[in-house]
Amino acid sequence: MDVTGAAQVWFNGVPDSDGSTTFTGLASGEEISVFVDGASGRSHYALYVLPEGFPTLAGTVTGTVAPGNVGLTLDRFDGGSSPQFEAIVDRQGVPVYTRRVTGGAVMDLKQSPKGAVTVHRRTTTQGKTGTALVELDDQFREVARHETVGRVHTDNHDGLLMDDGSVWLIGYEPNPATEKTDSVIQHVSADGEVLFDWSTAPYAAETTATNPDNPDYAHINSIDVTDNGDVIASFRHFSSVWRIATQDRPGHQEGDIVWKLGGRDSSFEFADGEDGPCAQHTATVLPNGNVLMFDNGGHSFWGARCVDQDAPWGPLVDRPTTRVAEWDLDEVAGTATVARTYGSTDRFSGFAGGAYRLDNGNVLISWTPSRLTLANEVTADDEPVWELVDTASEADRYTSYRAQLVTVPDRIDPEVSLDGPGDGVTVVQGSNVPVSFSCTDRGGSTLRACDGPEDQRLDTSTVGTHTWSVTAQDGAGRTVTTSRSYTVTAPPGATPASPAPPTTAPPTTAPQTTPAPLPASPDLAIRLPGTRWVGNGSLAPQRQAVRAQVRAGRLVRAKLRVRNDGGDTGRFVLRAPSTLARGSVEVTYVHRGRTRTGAMDARGWRTPALAPGESLRLAVRVRARGSAEPRRDTLPVTATSPAGRDRVRLVVRVRR
Repeated sequence: MDVTGAAQVWFNGVPDSDGSTTFTGLASGEEISVFVDGASGRSHYALYVLPEGFPTLAGTVTGTVAPGNVGLTLDRFDGGSSPQFEAIVDRQGVPVYTRRVTGGAVMDLKQSPKGAVTVHRRTTTQGKTGTALVELDDQFREVARHETVGRVHTDNHDGLLMDDGSVWLIGYEPNPATEKTDSVIQHVSADGEVLFDWSTAPYAAETTATNPDNPDYAHINSIDVTDNGDVIASFRHFSSVWRIATQDRPGHQEGDIVWKLGGRDSSFEFADGEDGPCAQHTATVLPNGNVLMFDNGGHSFWGARCVDQDAPWGPLVDRPTTRVAEWDLDEVAGTATVARTYGSTDRFSGFAGGAYRLDNGNVLISWTPSRLTLANEVTADDEPVWELVDTASEADRYTSYRAQLVTVPDRIDPEVSLDGPGDGVTVVQGSNVPVSFSCTDRGGSTLRACDGPEDQRLDTSTVGTHTWSVTAQDGAGRTVTTSRSYTVTAPPGATPASPAPPTTAPPTTAPQTTPAPLPASPDLAIRLPGTRWVGNGSLAPQRQAVRAQVRAGRLVRAKLRVRNDGGDTGRFVLRAPSTLARGSVEVTYVHRGRTRTGAMDARGWRTPALAPGESLRLAVRVRARGSAEPRRDTLPVTATSPAGRDRVRLVVRVRR
């Protein structure tokens, strides 16, 4: 950000007239919004307050990248001596979200098939080991945790939250009978029912671990789900990728191995000099049917080696080079061919890393544990278009287990602070009354406007009660308006105009001035079936709440009403969440048969225009999932307009 020669610089909507603006007491994750007015117009920037120890990242864009930010779990892999960080960064390496972790096990931050951001964090469940797949809401707050059912361990290498609310999880499960650690795959419904459960226990002999006595003989590290429900699983210690049937179908039963790509028992043959995958990660099926993977290569130092396909059950071999390979599989002929490779060929990433095909055809690659590049993006023709590096010395650099595209929109409203004058103040007509305000924003789209009274002064030209407002807007179009009232009185000692002298002229009627109608103002109310409206005619912050109980697996209904309490026709914006209780309670909003849930949970639903006194109603359905645990949570509903805001609450108690 270069402000040299700028005509004006603004911080959080406040002009910096003399270059003396300073900030103190800032917390990690806060943003300072910067406007720079120059000859070419206004530019917008954000300064992000980093958590302690966060690395300085630098991104370089050299071509057309896929739209979106990049999710990382930053780690030095130094045995816990350094903190870890969950992070989502833009293409310049500037964070839009961070979370500092010490002594944790965070990995695999990504956008799930459901659309929500997920990340693995250490389990807090008594009797469990490993991690939990944690679901975050649109403001990156934890709303739900998912763990294997009927097993001890959930592993942090991968996990998929599907759009139907079910989850695919993996685990490293102790096997008392063999004293080995089996790799398991489990599919769990949104209600906690186990839909599929599978183990590598029958296949332990196929290990390629350097130490044959290593109990972790398979080491699953990624899963992908095909269109027909099959699972594509990557096993580092088999040096093989397997396709597994998850339901009965002609030719296969649930749990069957459809094919194995590489390893000691490969279903495919390879060209001369090609030995297939080795200690690979992130195997995914592409739309053309090919399989893309981060093919690490192997060396005894890293605990896994490669299979010599000329003697697959013989001694293992080294291949200390890493490649991103796209495999073309001919299941009829039983051959596997490298269709193309991507990325650098001059490095060896011994135990992590990943590669993903993006919607625009590019490939996003992370290179852990190599510290030369944290992540980069290449085109389908392998042309580099983006690179992200840690600018520290190589030995001190952070890496990320994976780097994955995150396209979650900014759903965090900007905030407006009105510092003065106070609400309801009285001022003298014609006096010079400055106003003080600021705007802040978080969420990544950057503050774009912080508009208040002209010249940052109250309009005191007219006697009467008035309102002054400030409106903040971010790059995602989210808008917040905050207002205060003030009263203008005539100057002390002002003499009213003398009455007109008597006249014999016929009496006349003085023209009447019609005051401008009050702007549209919302009045929200809520009620349960068979009860009275709560909030009718009252405005927040007065307590406007109703309470309801709902049993797990059941629903409760309510009604919302918004009425135009102003004197002019206008529209209102209604906002309310779609989930409560860490995602275990779902809420829907319906107006005249149409669901408005998505809009209300995102930027807000704009109502139709309502005339003064006119109202509309929405049906509210609150459903607790069968797995919902007893707890209490609050459903806030807000209605806003440029003239004001009102809010009601539904307090929901979940019971078993």
